[in-house]
Amino acid sequence: MPSDEEFLGYNQGIIAEFRANHGVLSQLPFPVLLLTTTGARTGRPATVPLGFLVDDSGRVFVVGSKAGAPTHPAWFHNARANPSVTVELGDQSFQARAVVTTGEERDRLYGLASKAVSGYSEYEKNTDRIFPVVVLEGVPAPA
Repeated sequence: MPSDEEFLGYNQGIIAEFRANHGVLSQLPFPVLLLTTTGARTGRPATVPLGFLVDDSGRVFVVGSKAGAPTHPAWFHNARANPSVTVELGDQSFQARAVVTTGEERDRLYGLASKAVSGYSEYEKNTDRIFPVVVLEGVPAPA
């Protein structure tokens, strides 16, 4: 499992390429958005690149897999503490609300994600935690 420093360095490269190329990335075979949350402890903005999916009603959502790490990703803790987030998608930016799904809705969305992203089943083998699923209300599905 990569260290936090390795994740940070990798993410900074993705963020730079995303912004320089208006949301187009050469390295990743799946769609990515940038999520900016407010740090739960620090109060400072923190931006991370995340793969995203769109459900059948056009809602954009993300999964907190953290590559199967034993703890939830920092962005998830931040979004729970302060659900007002900024989402960069392509060359547009949206103010959004991060809504943590639960129960059947979480399971339905996670089912869509695990079918679309084969890596989730591998990540699940590394941890006992349940990956959170977060809908980004206010972000339109890309055309």
